[in-house]
Amino acid sequence: MNLANPLKVLLDRPIRSRKSQPCERRDGVAMSNDQADGDQLLTPAEVAAMFRVNAKTVTRWARAGRLSAIKTMGGHRRYRLSEVRRAVEAIATDA
Repeated sequence: MNLANPLKVLLDRPIRSRKSQPCERRDGVAMSNDQADGDQLLTPAEVAAMFRVNAKTVTRWARAGRLSAIKTMGGHRRYRLSEVRRAVEAIATDA
């Protein structure tokens, strides 16, 4: 174990979900391995980065019905990657 930088040791460890299923890191975000790529859930910040808007704007779009959101047990919104991609493509073809 590297005692010089204990934070690096913690960050390099694999992350486990609550069900003890192994997770992988993708772009610094822990993701469950049992999710299909099309059904991957994104946070408002990740969706905002795709649209180049503020995360609050994405939340407003969900409230207005422009995007459908899935609410977690903690009340946070998550968005399906496949749906967000379709929305991005629709905007790109309109422009």
